[in-house]
Amino acid sequence: MAALGAASLLAFSVETKTWTHSEASEFEKGILKGLALSSNGRLTLAPEWKELFDAETPHLWTAVAMGERVFAAGSDGKVFVSEKGKARLFATLEGGTVYSMAAVPGSLFAGVAPDAKIYKLDGSGRAALLASLKARYLWALAPAPNGALYAATGEPGQVWRVEANGQAKLLFDAEEAHVRSLAVGAKGQIYAGTEPRGLVFRVTPAGEAFVVVQTGKREVTALAAAADGTVYAAAAGNRSPVQVPPAPSVVTPTTVTPQPATSAAGAQQAAAQRPATQPAPPAMSFGAAPAAGGSEIWRLHPDGEPRRIWTHPQAVVYALALDGKGALLAGTGAEGKLHRIDDERTSTLLIDAGALQITALVPGQQGSLLAATANPGKLFQLGPGLVKSGTIESDVLDAGGFTYWGRLRFEGSAEGGAIQLEARSGNLESGQSFWSPWTPVDPARGSRIEAPPARFLAWRATLSSSPAGASPVLFLVEAAYQMKNLPPAIERFEITPANYKFPTSTSPLTASQTLTLPAFGQPRRQSPTAANPGDSGAVTMNYEKGHIGARWRVSDANGDAVESTIEIRGAGEQEWKPLKSGMKESRYSWDTTGFADGRYRLRLTASDQPDNYPGMGLTASLESEEFTIDNTPPEIMDVSARVEGQKLIVRFRARDALSSLQSAEFSVNGGEWIAASPTTRITDSPEHDYSTESAKPAQSEITIAIRVTDEMDNVGVRRITIR
Repeated sequence: MAALGAASLLAFSVETKTWTHSEASEFEKGILKGLALSSNGRLTLAPEWKELFDAETPHLWTAVAMGERVFAAGSDGKVFVSEKGKARLFATLEGGTVYSMAAVPGSLFAGVAPDAKIYKLDGSGRAALLASLKARYLWALAPAPNGALYAATGEPGQVWRVEANGQAKLLFDAEEAHVRSLAVGAKGQIYAGTEPRGLVFRVTPAGEAFVVVQTGKREVTALAAAADGTVYAAAAGNRSPVQVPPAPSVVTPTTVTPQPATSAAGAQQAAAQRPATQPAPPAMSFGAAPAAGGSEIWRLHPDGEPRRIWTHPQAVVYALALDGKGALLAGTGAEGKLHRIDDERTSTLLIDAGALQITALVPGQQGSLLAATANPGKLFQLGPGLVKSGTIESDVLDAGGFTYWGRLRFEGSAEGGAIQLEARSGNLESGQSFWSPWTPVDPARGSRIEAPPARFLAWRATLSSSPAGASPVLFLVEAAYQMKNLPPAIERFEITPANYKFPTSTSPLTASQTLTLPAFGQPRRQSPTAANPGDSGAVTMNYEKGHIGARWRVSDANGDAVESTIEIRGAGEQEWKPLKSGMKESRYSWDTTGFADGRYRLRLTASDQPDNYPGMGLTASLESEEFTIDNTPPEIMDVSARVEGQKLIVRFRARDALSSLQSAEFSVNGGEWIAASPTTRITDSPEHDYSTESAKPAQSEITIAIRVTDEMDNVGVRRITIR
């Protein structure tokens, strides 16, 4: 505690401050190129990411590798192939969109929806219709033993087994609208993910089904099986709470007679004979907008234990895959990012694909991974190696004013490679136009930032791999800076009306004795009790004869605490006399009865010394407008009174040395006060003559009291008696 107290005493506003990046949320505000960012704030080189081909179509939904040939398919039934760095259209399948493909030795299969058709393609791109299932949609295909296929359908949500000769048998009915994803486990068991209840089934080759987990989402969008028997499931979208029915029992096998092999031309002719209207897509579509509710990923242990290992509030996971080292990768939308799930607490953002969705991930050659995207439809290769170098350009520091830059340092490990820092500065926030050039930070010279003093700062870090390909690790970047001390600015300085004081915590206020000041610079209302509650800076004062005050508004560009001193000087005087010093408040009122009547000015001096080192504070001063101290009542002269018939006529003269007269009244024999009008009819001067009359009283001895008030609420009284 003592150490904390000592530290607080030295916490000056104009001090050396640090701009620190060490959290993932801080690094991700920058621009990353070729770098991966972990959720615990570690920057490393990203895997190589290269475009294999642009399909020039909006969507690619599926991909598969067969040796050196890579196939990808999507919109309009188009299937593309990439081989030896060249890509071309391989086949066009009729019937809709290709959402799934699967490869078995020597054969490539593609599923088309709607109408749930499976085509077999030979090595030259000729297509033959293998099977047409009793469903609207065909979402996933997976290889089965003996050259067969498993097929996942929607409306209804089922899993089929399709033999090599095209014979299709219903294996499992999920009693769901859609079976959206499929994976075959290490022991040959089939895993099926559904919509709308977000279930993951484990199904034996004989069709016996068991719900492994009901996820917290609506749709199980992707499944991936590891060699050790672990299965991963991604789910997305909010779902309404529903009661889970018992797991469906073993279904009675249903056989679909295989369709005769048909060429692509024949399939096109058959499609042309169907009605043009197609059924609507399922509730969860591959659109640009993310599904409400984000995503979660579950790990299903080989013994069946489910555990949620990753969540994201916005991203939708469309694809899962295991890389060459067994790490789980997740492709997402609607920002097209590729995440590596490191463990239950940590994940790493590997790639921002620049597309709205990463829709498919499949293993490639030599430990690489293939990624298909939508919006636009492209095919990429991830890895197998890392990029040689990558950069991060930070967000912009707004120091608030003219600032000197200090040391720029990092924490991390080069791992045989290199980490280089650069910095630049400027005075324009947007776009960093007309800034200084990037200047390297040299550790041999103390890592000082060579950029010129300015308001804004940005840094850039470049990570370069070692000769052996190892990646550096960067986990902290810290820039030191100190804003130039600027004097306080006195924005407003006003004298308050006479005979009012600012309240204290112990002074009660009543409505009849209060005065509300308007915001700075706004005129007061005619009535001193009229409130102006909506104005910023309004304050209420209470009536106190003989008091006067001042209020001010002071700002400090450095955010320093400011203390104020107020002094007074009368007209014709040479020296300022102190009234109050060391004030933290922005207002002050005092009793003026100890001052001679006359004209005065105040001088306000504001200092930021409290938040600066001794002798380093700066000040600003401003004089007020001239104001009057007047505590002397008006003088009443030349008073006379006479009776004329039934009238009493009263005459007198009133004069004040400094202030204009406010009002005059008279009272006869202690009666009510009667307003007296000046001979000029308007009370607007320090001196006036008055002539007034009233009814003659019955008494023969008449006492007349005269009361005159000036603008400072000073009251003069005079009395005469006539007989």
